[in-house]
Amino acid sequence: MELVDEYLDQFIKINPTFNDYLNNDKYLKLKSIQPNIYSEPYYKKLFDLDKKYHDRLKNVKQRDFYQEILFHDLKHNIKMETGYEIYMYMPVNNYNNLLIDYVTDCRGDGNYLFKNENDYLCFMKRLKSLDDICNTIIEKMKNGIKNKVTLYKKTTDKMIENINNILKLKSYRHKKKHKLTDKLNKKIDKYLVLNLERFLIFLRDEYYEHVRDECGLHSYKGGKSAYREIIKNFTFHGLTPEIVQKIGYSEIKRLQKEKKKLQTKLGYKDIDDYVKNESSFYFSNKKDIIDELKRLRKNIYKNVFQKRFHPSLKESELYNIKSIPDESSGIAYYVPPPIGKKEKGSFYINTKDPSKINKYELYVLSLHEGIPGHHYETYIHDNDNEVPDIMKLISFTGYVEGWGLYSESLGDYKDDLYYYYRIMYDLHRSVRLVIDTGIHYFGWKYDKCFDFMKENLVFSDDYIHTELLRYIDIPGQAITYKIGEKTFLYLKEKLLKRGLSEKNFHEVIMKLGPSPLSSLVEILK
Repeated sequence: MELVDEYLDQFIKINPTFNDYLNNDKYLKLKSIQPNIYSEPYYKKLFDLDKKYHDRLKNVKQRDFYQEILFHDLKHNIKMETGYEIYMYMPVNNYNNLLIDYVTDCRGDGNYLFKNENDYLCFMKRLKSLDDICNTIIEKMKNGIKNKVTLYKKTTDKMIENINNILKLKSYRHKKKHKLTDKLNKKIDKYLVLNLERFLIFLRDEYYEHVRDECGLHSYKGGKSAYREIIKNFTFHGLTPEIVQKIGYSEIKRLQKEKKKLQTKLGYKDIDDYVKNESSFYFSNKKDIIDELKRLRKNIYKNVFQKRFHPSLKESELYNIKSIPDESSGIAYYVPPPIGKKEKGSFYINTKDPSKINKYELYVLSLHEGIPGHHYETYIHDNDNEVPDIMKLISFTGYVEGWGLYSESLGDYKDDLYYYYRIMYDLHRSVRLVIDTGIHYFGWKYDKCFDFMKENLVFSDDYIHTELLRYIDIPGQAITYKIGEKTFLYLKEKLLKRGLSEKNFHEVIMKLGPSPLSSLVEILK
C-alpha cells in the first residue's frame, strides 16, 4: 500500500465520518462512530498520525507528486498545531461548528447518505456523541474566557441568530420517508436540539459579555504569524500579506478602468445604477430562473466547453439545477455527488425572491458553479481512479476556487451585460485580497472594511455584512479565488508559448489536480 493510501486508511480509522465522502465499503463497520473532534485525545491521535507520516515522507529520497502534496499538508498541520494556541479557545465559529453541520445531515441533505435501515441505526448512534462534543466545546470556550481569547462580537451575534433560526424553523427535521424517520426525529430532539439549546444559553448568558470588540487574527497573540502561515499554505511559500494586498489594489484599479470603458461604450452615465434598477433584467417567478439556467447550461456546453475542452464530459453528465432550500442562504453554490458514484452534482440557486436575481448574472454563475467550473472539475477528479482518495478529501481551495474563477474568464462575452457581471465578480474577488489581509494582518476596523467594500462593489449592506463575517471566521480562504485564478492564467500563458493547445492545457491541469498551487507551478515549471 502506498504511503498516501496508508495515511488515509489510518486517518479514517480515527475519524470514520470522512468515509461519508468516499463511501468505501471497507469502513462500513465504523459508520456509527462520531469522534469528539474537539477533544484533546482526538487532537493527539491526529497529531501523532501526522508526525509519523511526515517523518516517513521526509525520509523518502524522491517523493512522487502525491507524496509531495501530502508532505506539504502534514507539515502545515503540525506547524499550526504546535505553534498557535488561538483555536484551543475558539473551537467553533459561525462557519465551523459540528453541531450546526449536523443540522444538514439530520435533515438528509448532507454528506451522510440514508439508504437503508442500517444507515438510520448508525446515524442515531452517532447522535449520542453530541452530548460529549457540546460539553467539550463549552469547556474550551470557558477556558478562552479565562485566557481572554474569545470570538468577535459580530460573529457571536450571528451564531446566536443562526441557532435561534434553526430552532424556530426546525430545519433539522428529517425529511426522507422511512419506517425509522419518527424514531430518528426523536433522537434528533434528544441529542441535537437539546445541545443546540444548551450551547445557545451558554453563548447568550455566559459567553457574550466576554466577546471581543476587535476582529481579525492580528488581535490575538501569535495571530499575525498564524495568518502568514495560512497564506503560505493556501498559496505560495513566498507570498506575504503585503504582496497579497498590493495585488488586490492593482486588480481593483485595472477592473474599475475596464468597467468605465464598458460604461462609455454603452453610453450610460452610471452602469451600476442602470443594471441595478432596470426592472426588465429581473425575474418574476422561480420557474423562469430555473429555465434560464437550463438554457445557459446548454449554451455554455456547446459554445464554451466543446470549443475549449476535450470531450471528457457528455451533455447527459451535466449538473442538476435546483432551488436553494428555504433554511439555507447565499446566492448560489454547487454540491457534488458522492465520490466515485458517477452521479450528477447540483447547482443550487437562490429563488426565494426572484426579483433580486438579475438574468445577466446567471451566465457567470453557471461558468463558475457548473461547467467548466466546479461541476466539471469535481466530476473529473472524483471519478479518476488514478488520483488517490486522500487528494479528494484534502481541501485545496486555491486550486478549486481558483479554477472556478478562471472558468469565468472562458465565457463567450459577446453580450456586454454578461461581461459587466464578469467584471463585477472579478472585482469582488480582488476586493477580498485587500479586505482579508486588512482584517487579519493590518488591523483594519470592521467599519473601514465595510466602507471599502461599499465603495468598490454594488452589494446590499446585508450581503456585505455576511461576506465580512465569512472573511473574519475563515482567514485566508477568500484570497484563494484570485490568487488561484492568476496562477492558472500564468501557467496557461507559459504552456501555450511552449506549443501546448488550450484544450491540452486544460487536460493537463485536470490530470494534476486537485493540488496545492505551489505543487502545480513546481511540476509545470
